[in-house]
Amino acid sequence: MNGAGGELQERRSNHNLREIFDAACRIAEPFFDTKQSWAGSSLTMYARQALREAFPDLSQQEVAILYSGVARHHRGIPKNT
Repeated sequence: MNGAGGELQERRSNHNLREIFDAACRIAEPFFDTKQSWAGSSLTMYARQALREAFPDLSQQEVAILYSGVARHHRGIPKNT
């Protein structure tokens, strides 16, 4: 959407999360690997804990937002088999 001067307005917030997103994707990647499981169960529930431990300064809400983006990222990437 254009602002009053014709410039694009930045609607996204949480710029601190945008800065760490790539690192968060790398940290969580093993938990979204479909070849990895524990007794047939997905390991994605551990991804949130790994993010919380890797970024202890984030609030619970920030971890939830970051996890949501990371999960969407990993689920949207087709896996080469």
